[in-house]
Amino acid sequence: MIAEFKEQTESVLAQVRDATANFREIDRIDAVLNLPAPVSASVASLANRARDFRTKLGYEIAFHESKIETETVDALTVVDQVARSIAEENAPAARMTLLNFLKRYPEPPGDNQKPLWRYLTSALSLCNRLKNEAETHLERAQSLGSAGKKSEALREYREIYRIYPNPVTAKEIRQLEGQPR
Repeated sequence: MIAEFKEQTESVLAQVRDATANFREIDRIDAVLNLPAPVSASVASLANRARDFRTKLGYEIAFHESKIETETVDALTVVDQVARSIAEENAPAARMTLLNFLKRYPEPPGDNQKPLWRYLTSALSLCNRLKNEAETHLERAQSLGSAGKKSEALREYREIYRIYPNPVTAKEIRQLEGQPR
């Protein structure tokens, strides 16, 4: 059972590696692509298997016997979740997923996982940079809005959304455009 879990983890890791161009570091938000549906399904299946594995063996034994694989499964799940959040235009959700994961697992469990961790770290760095850039525009947008300059404020909110897409900004844009939703 442990050997099969390790083998499946390595197989899914290879699939995600291929789908992300060998875990190429991310420097633009449009470079974050959804995993192909079969790869995403493999990640979900592996995550379910990991849960079953932990339940059957007990968390402590499972973690002790397959620490590297357990952390790898969690990392692969984060890759899939982050890609989905970005595709759903929710960069803050992607950022929080990455923050929480990298806080729990700041270092890769083995050499084979280093490219995966670099990929995740680069995604977090990108999200942090874009969040900071968006905050500058947010201050301007709020100031312009307070001054009654709605069209200029709308332009700033659109720029925020382009830089760091998120549901709060989308709602603000809709309100300023007068389109209820």
